[in-house]
Amino acid sequence: MNAKESMKSFPDHQETQLNPKVKLAIQLRLNRIEGQVRGVQRQVERDEFCDQILNQLEAIHSALNAVGILLLSNHLKSYATRCSSRSYESITQEMLKTLNILIKRRDDEK
Repeated sequence: MNAKESMKSFPDHQETQLNPKVKLAIQLRLNRIEGQVRGVQRQVERDEFCDQILNQLEAIHSALNAVGILLLSNHLKSYATRCSSRSYESITQEMLKTLNILIKRRDDEK
């Protein structure tokens, strides 16, 4: 699913601003992940054992999940704040759609 398709599922979507602290934390994590990916590239070039490479890939996967959780948390908090005048059902449906994106991606990985 590309970004445009993803946004179609949120017809009343408004841009969510990242909390500055969350944005910094995400940027730092992504920089660390970038370094980990480069390290895996070097491991492959050096023909290191597969179990060592797989261990690093699992660390990268976990780090990406942590970034996803930070983004999800920021989104849900800002959405709930923006929509305080909306019905509980409307807010719940939006949050469930957002969670489904994260869960579906994990299901697709299996």
